[in-house]
Amino acid sequence: MLRPRTGALRCAQKTVVFLEAGFSLQMLSMKTFAELNFPGRLIAVEGLDGSGKSTQIYLLKRWLELQNLKVYFSEWNSSELVKAATSKGKKRELLTPTTFSLIHATDFADRYERHLVPLLRAGYIVLCDRYIFTAFGRDVVRGCPPEWVRGLYSFAALPDLTFFFKSDLEVSLKRILDGRPQLKYFEAGMDLRLSTDPYESFRIFQGRILEQYLAMSTEFNFLVVDANQLIEKQQAVVRELVSSRLHLASFHRAERPPSPALPEPRKKTKVEEPVP
Repeated sequence: MLRPRTGALRCAQKTVVFLEAGFSLQMLSMKTFAELNFPGRLIAVEGLDGSGKSTQIYLLKRWLELQNLKVYFSEWNSSELVKAATSKGKKRELLTPTTFSLIHATDFADRYERHLVPLLRAGYIVLCDRYIFTAFGRDVVRGCPPEWVRGLYSFAALPDLTFFFKSDLEVSLKRILDGRPQLKYFEAGMDLRLSTDPYESFRIFQGRILEQYLAMSTEFNFLVVDANQLIEKQQAVVRELVSSRLHLASFHRAERPPSPALPEPRKKTKVEEPVP
């Protein structure tokens, strides 16, 4: 009997077989939701921790909502299915790189099936704070094989627009520390034992992730935004690109017909009693 080696992977006719895990996935050619003829459109933002991407997608969401457009927002690692397990694993520092990757893939698959795809079919603009590219970057830096990580997400279509907020490491670090007193353990990559100093570990870890993002930017047609600029300048760039690439008028909420006027209640006629 052939016994597969740990971590072995083989490819044939677009099928990836994960021998260690004992399952296979059909590799799908990656297309955008527009190319798959979905009526909705998906916009994703990516960037280092502290790049300001979350602020930018929030501002974009509010701007679209003010135009009475159908908008839905989803963020990385927010599925109720795995939220408790992820939190527990992080607190006890139990998560290995492979476990981390599988938990995040489960989180994404749950949100993708139950929220993203149904709303895109319903003609919504779906905004995602992080998409599959976060896994492609982080998980690979943590030591997971790139082919294995991409195989986990092979069911997912590509965003119609992907903004990459490119910030300097020192700018990202300052923004994080302006909001709270210290770095988080996994955020700084302390689980990788890159340095005993959390700030130096952050620079090394996030620097490696930045390299992955830059390598992906051409492959996946990222729209690169200078995240070192003022918030208002970045948002102006984002809104201009969204307006020029999406036909926003097609995402307007249907106007509700006015409610029919209710008839006024009849006034009771007061009958005067005869005076005895």
